Amino acid sequence: MSGLFYRAFEDRHRGSRELIHERQQIYVPFLEPLKQLYPERKALDVGCGRGEWLEILQRNGFDPLGVDLDAGMLQACHDLGLPVEQGDALEMLKRMPDESLAVVSGFHVAEHIPFDVLKDLVSETMRVLKPGGLLILETPNAENLVVGAQYFYLDPSHERPIPHLLLSFLTEYCGFERSKVLRLQEPAPLVEGDEVNLVSVLFGVSPDYAIVAQKQAPAEQMQTFDAAFERDYGLSLDLLATRYDHQVSRSSAQIEHLEAAVRELAALNASHHAQLHELSQRAEQAHLRCQQIEEFAVGQVEQRHLESLRVNAEIEHMRVQNQAYQAQISALLSSSSWRLTRPLRVGLRAARWGLRLPKRGMRSVLFRSMRFVLDRPVLTLRVNALIKAHPGLFQKARQFALDHGFIEPSLSELNPNIMQADEDEFAHPSPRVAHVYAELKQAFERKENR
Repeated sequence: MSGLFYRAFEDRHRGSRELIHERQQIYVPFLEPLKQLYPERKALDVGCGRGEWLEILQRNGFDPLGVDLDAGMLQACHDLGLPVEQGDALEMLKRMPDESLAVVSGFHVAEHIPFDVLKDLVSETMRVLKPGGLLILETPNAENLVVGAQYFYLDPSHERPIPHLLLSFLTEYCGFERSKVLRLQEPAPLVEGDEVNLVSVLFGVSPDYAIVAQKQAPAEQMQTFDAAFERDYGLSLDLLATRYDHQVSRSSAQIEHLEAAVRELAALNASHHAQLHELSQRAEQAHLRCQQIEEFAVGQVEQRHLESLRVNAEIEHMRVQNQAYQAQISALLSSSSWRLTRPLRVGLRAARWGLRLPKRGMRSVLFRSMRFVLDRPVLTLRVNALIKAHPGLFQKARQFALDHGFIEPSLSELNPNIMQADEDEFAHPSPRVAHVYAELKQAFERKENR
């Protein structure tokens, strides 16, 4: 494959030097204890590429050497003055003496070589490392389903994905004391506990991983590396899938809770609707009752108004009638008949007063009153006309007048039988007899009226 093509491909898909520097800082804590163990710290970076890791090694006090078969990739290292050689990494390792290196590293190399070559490379590394020395191998993480199924094959020089369990076992098989899997380049929000969805499970697993294997050394020396080896790095498929399951379970529980809450709210809403309906009916009934009361009140007001008008009309009628009566009374009091009948009224008052007097005194008053009236013919006619309206009173007054000789009795009163006979006898009188009889009768009546 053309070196220029692969250089352009790396520049497009691997990322900038600054980004690679930032990502590779995660290995620095593994380097720090080596500074205390070995004053001379040589390091070999196989497949060094553009040399980003060589720069980090230099900054941390190591004496690095880079080796790569691709001259196009090494040009970037030459431009920066980095110590590199073009050649086969495995052959270079085989030429190195035992326990001569503190670090052997290979970033995205393992997936480019056959597994047997990789096994020999790991075995030779075990030989050339000092006690406590480190092997760092970084490669695409096939645990990320999208990487293992798609992105890995984007690079035409890749052989096959290497599962982390296989690479970890290989280091143990070749004699390394311990190894640590570092999952790398995962999305930061997922690390911080962001919500996990199905896309997160497919894409969110760390797209790269590294095996950091350590050669055996005295226990006190190994302990200085414990902090770096005991940390957890990145996101595994199991972790994200478990988080997704837990989240789905929580979501299901929340959904069930929400459904229960919805049912409860629906029941509560139905209850409130029923209460609202009942209150609406009560309000309508109250409104109707208020209308009835209002109509009744208006009717009462109208009835009272009409009653008031009627009473006022009656009062007005009585007032007018009273005025008429007053006018009649005034006219009566002003009339000559009232003046003429004054003696009779006086007599009647006296008579009423006389009821409380002794009988003799009452008769004296009545005697004088009757004499006064009979001595005046006009007054006699008026009084007769008044008291004849009361037959009982008239008979008593006539009898009193007869008893005291004020008037003469009639023939019928003298002898009722004679009068009856006369009437029978003269039922059919002659004209002359009838004329004489009429004159006599008129004479008696005039006498009586006197």
